[in-house]
Amino acid sequence: MNPSTVQALVMVDELLRCGVTDAVVAPGARSTPLALALAEAEARGDLRLHVRLDERSAGYLALGLGKASGIPAVVVTTSGTAAVNLLPAIVEADHSAVPLIALTADRPPRLRGVGANQSIEQVALFSGRTRDEIDMAVATDKPGQVAYWRSTVARAVARCTDAMLPGPVSVNVPFDTPLVPDLSSDGWVEELAGRPDGRPWTADARLVAGMSTPLDDVLGALLDSAVVPAHGVIIVGDHSEADSVDLIDDLGDALGWPVIAEPSGNAGGCATALSHGPLLCADAGFMESHVPNIVITVGRVGLHRSVLTMVAAADLHIAVDSRPDWSDPTRSADLVVASVPLPPEAAHYDEQWLADWQRADVLAAAAVETVMSAEGDRLSGVSVARITAQSVPESGLLFLAASSVVRHVSTFAATSIRDGSVLGNRGTSGIDGTLSTAWGSAIAHESMGGGAAIALVGDQAFWYDSNALLVPKQEERPNLTIVVSDNDGGGIFSTLEQGHLDHEEHFERVFGVPLGIDIEAFANSVGVPVQVVSDAGALTAALESAVGDGVSIIVARVMDRAEEAALVETVSIAVASALSHQ
Repeated sequence: MNPSTVQALVMVDELLRCGVTDAVVAPGARSTPLALALAEAEARGDLRLHVRLDERSAGYLALGLGKASGIPAVVVTTSGTAAVNLLPAIVEADHSAVPLIALTADRPPRLRGVGANQSIEQVALFSGRTRDEIDMAVATDKPGQVAYWRSTVARAVARCTDAMLPGPVSVNVPFDTPLVPDLSSDGWVEELAGRPDGRPWTADARLVAGMSTPLDDVLGALLDSAVVPAHGVIIVGDHSEADSVDLIDDLGDALGWPVIAEPSGNAGGCATALSHGPLLCADAGFMESHVPNIVITVGRVGLHRSVLTMVAAADLHIAVDSRPDWSDPTRSADLVVASVPLPPEAAHYDEQWLADWQRADVLAAAAVETVMSAEGDRLSGVSVARITAQSVPESGLLFLAASSVVRHVSTFAATSIRDGSVLGNRGTSGIDGTLSTAWGSAIAHESMGGGAAIALVGDQAFWYDSNALLVPKQEERPNLTIVVSDNDGGGIFSTLEQGHLDHEEHFERVFGVPLGIDIEAFANSVGVPVQVVSDAGALTAALESAVGDGVSIIVARVMDRAEEAALVETVSIAVASALSHQ
């Protein structure tokens, strides 16, 4: 066998020994050795192989697999701009600390910088975005090669699954010709086998642990008096620590502190979780008398301006985040700790504090229901978010796009999902790659025994990643229902400063950007079952029939963007009125 073939076979074997279960391949010539080695591994039943034409989609599919499973997926591309297309997914993996391994095939060094076809400078292509960037040497038939290849792969897996800061790793692999196996010559200068018993070449046994300690002990690092103040709030942002939710629940319950959870914080089921926390924080009258003495933020926070304003106003801010680049967008953190504190031994307690927040939450819920009831069965982005969140099946998965949909779920359906999980690309909150990430997350979630998945996206997020649906017939398909909240444009801008009447002249051209394309026709063209609904009853029925039955699309035709902005404003006014009379 030729050196390129042997290198690829050894690298794939070491990936399997290190626990990798999924690989995504985008077709290309220079990556042939890796593609064939992975295909052979799939044929033996050693891993799942996924093939995509679009490298950007392939990168996000690998991201989704790693996001849901915690196991790094491998994504393989050929050289040139094919490799560059992985950058968006790598940036998201970097910021959301998702393990991912990019194997980018390259030309050998002699072909770099001389105008060779499909050749660019790929060394350090993702510089500053990865936990490690490895540029391998061209394979040769010399002693020491097998140890070099295996140790490199083992190190890449260890770096991307680092206990303190997991994330993407890039391995640039220059392959020389011939690129296809030469079966006439099987000899090789050294033994190809790895460690005995299927062990990784180098096992990573470094122990990094963030021990939880009582909250009063934590405060002792800051204050002479370590008695915990009575008036606190816990804010839960995006995080990947499943054990944190139980700790959050225990702490909030013990202290009588409300919990305000962003959807991918998965803390909506906590005993003191609020259903409409962002609406309460946005009400100036309520917040004037309810500024907390202390806030604890968990993970990456920042979905709501109103909540961040409260965080910045608190007397004391403890940020819980184990990453070196901890989340503190308000720059107000007094102390950063690696894990959620345990309930304290010494604390002030005010029963009225939690009662006030919960009463306000009930009043806000009644105000929301009054406004939404007036709309009847008519669909809005708000009602689509509520209905979809309530339709997540037992042990199911809800994947949320950025922009309006995640905010609508957070504000109007925060406690609807009790037994399911919520994911989203919250690292950089982009809409690119949403469907591909959801697809990968759904596959990984199901493979671990989870239920069916729903992805809730806006029409622009759908179109941005519509290539995710260009999937060959033989590829694995999850139980994934894609709900598109379709108002033909960027609805979130209508609720921001850009939507003010002062900017009306150019709003549609540079912010709304309506495409006027028929999603149903597109779905039919790529062979994906689709339903189009325009009222709440039909959406509920469509979800009941579609969830758990393969890949399908539900297009929810909602009110236009200006009407929805007015609806959201009406809700805010109604909540303010309700709170002013409590």
